[in-house]
Amino acid sequence: KMEAKKIAEKAKVKPISASDKAFDIVNYILLAFVLFITAYPLYYVVVASVSDPFKVYAGETMIHPVGFSWGGYQRIFQDAMITKGYLNSTIYTVVGTFVSVVLTCVSGYALSKKTLPGRRWIMLFLLFTMYFNGGLIPTYLTVRDVGMFNTIWALIIPNAISVYNLIIARTFFESNIPESLTEAASIDGSSNIGTMVRIVMPLSTPIIAVMVVFYAVGL
Repeated sequence: KMEAKKIAEKAKVKPISASDKAFDIVNYILLAFVLFITAYPLYYVVVASVSDPFKVYAGETMIHPVGFSWGGYQRIFQDAMITKGYLNSTIYTVVGTFVSVVLTCVSGYALSKKTLPGRRWIMLFLLFTMYFNGGLIPTYLTVRDVGMFNTIWALIIPNAISVYNLIIARTFFESNIPESLTEAASIDGSSNIGTMVRIVMPLSTPIIAVMVVFYAVGL
């Protein structure tokens, strides 16, 4: 009983001191200020988009819409190029993210295997490309010569894999997928591809989610 009483006394919440309250207040004020300067430009864009353009130019729409009108949106969506542009952006993002995530996860898993011949040299070569590249003109000539000119693949394939993301994926596989697990699957007769698809990928949903976010935002 005495021990339980001591534990209960220790578990009691101590009253918040005046200095802690002041610290919390200052934090709340700073966070509110940061939120305001971050969110206000977005709010202003929305307000200006539904206001009379002349009122916007006159600076009368700082807080709320003035001369409310949907005319701006109507004019925008009357242009077929706008709709086509949004559609293309969606297609490029979805397809590009899928291709990039698949290639990054497959490459990262392969490079995480210590039995891969020349693994160190492959990584050195990939690291080299993070600091040096051929430039715009060689990239254009390569895209043209391989037949990707004026196609969706010209925007997806050349930048399909980010070396930075590849290193993150490889590190995840090395740190979180035990060698004993893949060795056991191999003993049971599973191929490398079968092990990756049936065992490694289901255990790698965190890194896949991270790759999806990174590539989708990058595209």
